[in-house]
Amino acid sequence: MLLAVPWAVLRKYLDDDGARHAALITYYGFLSMFPLLLLGVAVVSRVLVNNDDLRHRLVVAMVPPTLQETVDHAASALPTAPAALVVGVIGLLYSATGVVFAAYRTVNHVAAVPCRDLPGIFGAYLRVVGALLLLLAGVLAAGGLTVVGLGSWATAVVAFAVLLFGTRMLLVRPTALRALWPAAAAGALVLTLLLHVGAPLLARLVRAAGPVYGVFATVAGMFTLLYLLSQALVVIAEVTAVLGGRLWPRSFSLAKPREADVRALALLAREQERVPGQRVDSSFG
Repeated sequence: MLLAVPWAVLRKYLDDDGARHAALITYYGFLSMFPLLLLGVAVVSRVLVNNDDLRHRLVVAMVPPTLQETVDHAASALPTAPAALVVGVIGLLYSATGVVFAAYRTVNHVAAVPCRDLPGIFGAYLRVVGALLLLLAGVLAAGGLTVVGLGSWATAVVAFAVLLFGTRMLLVRPTALRALWPAAAAGALVLTLLLHVGAPLLARLVRAAGPVYGVFATVAGMFTLLYLLSQALVVIAEVTAVLGGRLWPRSFSLAKPREADVRALALLAREQERVPGQRVDSSFG
């Protein structure tokens, strides 16, 4: 088992094209970061309009230093009229759904949910928007707990809750929380380590590369951090799927498939069932 499980995870990662899914989450995560942070700052600014000191501390806790000036400027430019503000918030919500939608497709693909079982566009976006609101609440909660001095433990607990309930919300197949919590705990640990170890390290690397790359050094640093996080989360999802489905041990040679290979490839084939009544079978001669 010591080598069988890692090899099975690698095989499933390659079968699922895990690198592409991690890249999509990274790309949409970068595009969704600014709207999500702007939403958080807008909420804090409206709720704490009469408490400038607490509002400033929350914004500093939520927004990375490199983005604080840009986010503050954008937040001050948001419309104040109720109707215009609602339209603006809806636009920001839609702009921030990219990373959650990418996570939705990844989670269901890794779990081998058949395409015919996935909800339509409206049902999918209901799940995505619900998970996005949960993510926004997590950002606000983490910022608030950091302000009161709880630090890393608060980030880890909030990340665990967001990953656990967010995955359950996005996963179309009914799954008990007890089957998801180990993956959520591992993901929360990775996220906390990246935020508190990787982020300061990348900040120093960005400063060192600044004279050569200029403003692109910051972009490259953010992409690197997001890509490491995305890869880790995809691998954790693959480990959960392999252990939950007992998709190990896998053969080293495709010419001599084992029982776990047959099950894994059958799941991959059945995922392509797109209409009710359609059945896709996988067999070996």
